[in-house]
Formats: sequence, C-alpha cells, structure tokens
Amino acid sequence: MNEWLDAETRVERSQQLTEAQQWEEALAELDAAIAINPHDADWHAQRGRILDELERYDEAVEAFSEARALDGESQQVTILLGIDLVRTRRYEEAVCLFEEVARAHPDFEPAYCHRIAAYTRLGQHDQAEEMFYLAQQIDDDCPNCFHHMAESLACRGQFARAIYCWQRCLEIAPDYPQARQRIAQIFRAQGDHARAREYYLSALRRSPGNTDLLTDLADLFIEMNDLPAAAAKFAQVLELEPEHVRATVMLGLIELRNDRVEEALAYFESALAADAEYPGLYAYIGETELRRGHLYDALRYLTVALSHNRNDMVGLLAMGNCLLRLQRSTEAEVYFKRAVALRPDTAPALHNLAVCRFLAQDLEGGVNYCRRALEIEPDNLLVIHKLALALVALERWTEGWAMIQHGLSIDEKHIGLRELARRFRWLKLRGFLKQLARREWPHQAASPLPSDGLPSAESRQQPASPADAGQQTVQA
Repeated sequence: MNEWLDAETRVERSQQLTEAQQWEEALAELDAAIAINPHDADWHAQRGRILDELERYDEAVEAFSEARALDGESQQVTILLGIDLVRTRRYEEAVCLFEEVARAHPDFEPAYCHRIAAYTRLGQHDQAEEMFYLAQQIDDDCPNCFHHMAESLACRGQFARAIYCWQRCLEIAPDYPQARQRIAQIFRAQGDHARAREYYLSALRRSPGNTDLLTDLADLFIEMNDLPAAAAKFAQVLELEPEHVRATVMLGLIELRNDRVEEALAYFESALAADAEYPGLYAYIGETELRRGHLYDALRYLTVALSHNRNDMVGLLAMGNCLLRLQRSTEAEVYFKRAVALRPDTAPALHNLAVCRFLAQDLEGGVNYCRRALEIEPDNLLVIHKLALALVALERWTEGWAMIQHGLSIDEKHIGLRELARRFRWLKLRGFLKQLARREWPHQAASPLPSDGLPSAESRQQPASPADAGQQTVQA
C-alpha cells in the first residue's frame, strides 16, 4: 500500500514540476511512479507529453503507444501518437492512425487536420488539400489546419497562398509558433529582406530565446551585408547555448571577413573542440592559418579538409593559394582547375590560374584565363592590371591600351595602370624598333628586354609574383 501511495505522490509532484516547466525533473518523478504501477494509461500519456516538450519524439512514440495499449478508446492519445509519428518520419503509420480515428469519429476534426501534415511530407499534396477542406467543414477556425496547408502550398512554390494561410493562422492564434518565421523565410527567399526582417523581429519579440529564429535573422543580416548585426545575433545565440557550434563558426567567418584572423582562429578552435566533424571547419582553419602566414600549418589543415571533402571550395582555393605562396605553382594549378570544374564562375580561381600560367611562361594561357575572369567580374582591377601587362608583353598594343583605359576608367588613381600608361608609348616604340631590327638583321639573336617589371614575349619574365595571386575571402 505504501508503494501505491508513493506512486500517487510522485505523480502529483510530477504535475507540479510540469506546471513549472521543469521537464527533466517531472519526467524523473513520473518514471518512478510508473516503475511502481506500470498499468495506468494516463501516466504513460503524461509521460509522452513531457517527452514531447523535451523533443525526445521517438521515446514519446513509445509512451503514447503504451498508453494506447492500456486504453485504446482515447482519441486524443491516438492523435498525439500520430503527431509524433509524423515528427519521427513514420508518415504512413501516422496516416493509418488518423484514418482509424476518422472512421470511428467522423466529426473529430484533428483526424483530418494532422493528416494534412502527413500527406505534405509524403509529397501527396492533392490529398493534403482534400483533408484541409474536410477539416474546414468541421471547424473553419483551426490554426493548425491553416499552418499545415501553408506548408503544403510552400512546398509547391505557391508562396502567395502559403502566406495567406499563415496570416489567417495568426488572425486566429496571434502567437502561433513558426508562422511568422515561415512568412519571413518566404520573403527572404524572394529577396524581400525588409519584410523578412520585419517578420523575424516580430517573431523574436514573442519568443526572444528562440535560437532558430536568432540564427535565421543572423543569416538574413549576412545576406544584407550587415555583419555587425549578424555578429550580434550569433553572439546572442552563444549566450543562450554556449555549445552552439554553428554560431561559433559563423562568428569566426565574420571575423575572417573583417581580416581579424586571430579572433577568427579562436572561434574556429573553440568550434573544433566542440565538434571536430563540423563540415568545412578544417578548411576555415586552413584559410585562417594562410592569412596568418603560417603556410605549413595551413597546408596541414587543408590536406585534412580535402580528405574529408575533395569538393570543398574554400579548401580548394585556399590550398591553391597556399601552394602558390610556397612557390609550387604547378601543384597549385591542379587545385584551381578542380575549383573551376566545380564552379566555372569562380573568378578568384580563374585569376589564380592565370597567375599559374604566367609563372609557367605561358602568356597566352594566362591571357585566356584573365579574360574568363573578367567576364564574371568586369571591374576586377587586379585581373585588369595583369591582363594589360601580358598584352603589352605580347606586343598586342591596341588590346593592351584598351585594357589600360578600361582599368583607369574604374580607378584613375591605380598606380600600376597609371605607370603602364605613362610608359606605353615608349614600350610600343621599343617594340617597333625590335621588330625593325629583326627584319634588318634576321640572323642576329634578339636580346631580351631590359628588366622593367613587364612580362616580355621573348624573356617570358613573370608578370606577377605568387604573392600577387590574391586570397579567396571566405564568405560568412
């Protein structure tokens, strides 16, 4: 008898702890009670609800299944079990349960409402819409129905209708979870950053400790190129969840974007200690070590990064840059070519392929890569300057002068282009005299041009040092 009283006492204490939202403690008390008396369906159902709050959905499925085995008449427990089956991706089982409830109780609206969610995840959107209209005939003010229908519409790209459904959901239940966030995500995907920001902030006012919302908003700020605001939001995430690895990595990327390499490295090392398998992390550390000038440390991290993912773009570009800095341009070229094969519009890789070709004394090959880079970034002065130098060295005077003028139209104070323009006439005259000399004394070997910093078609002097190759900035 004392054991039964102890079990009842523990259940009462569990209810008090549940009201205080002390979920772990409430679960411990309830588990102790169930260990004494495992035959009470209500206790198992309550255990399932607590596990839902803890987002331990697989265990919640077991708890609700046990409650249903003890008392199969509870429609509510069956619906809760079905909802958790959806959460654990057991969609067909959930549909079968909801159908069973609907057959027994045709006017029980949740049996239709939650089938919308199950059919949506199965990609059966016509059935989802059918369930929505059946549910509306029973209760046309169910916020869950509008939320589930909005999810289905968003999956089909019908964003205007989806937003309408979520707004209708908010009219019925102004604090409905996720609705504002979902609307914000649609506006963000459509490039309407101002309206996305408005809905994110509105959602955060109602749920200030929601780390998913904070990270979404931080990502939006990055898209808006407002790095201070993004950093502030990721910092808030870390205050709430000190072990949040993504927030730590993103703060490191923001610091790296701002060229604060020591601060970036501290964040990346902290993330590495928390999760050594986080995607791309070794590449970020390798890029950071490269920026610090620690080339062999960079090489070590980048080798690990590319062994984990040979298509890591940050790793490929950083490895190429590192090898260039180590004067291993032939090896560097391999990595830049792999990057271009993955993403043909990667201007930094094309630019650095041009550098590799110049270092290999292949001016024509370098020119071709420069032109491809300028198709993507027409105003890239680093590429324009190298291309102008190469064209002059190849004695393609008209093209070279046009490239100089193009660069100066972008930045009339560019030192390299101004110097090249100043010397252009003399270089052209010297080229003409050389050609004349070759015609008049065809058997005389042409001597290389005096060293003047320009690449020469004869001497094949390097137009740029590896240090001029440029570093790929890691984007946050």
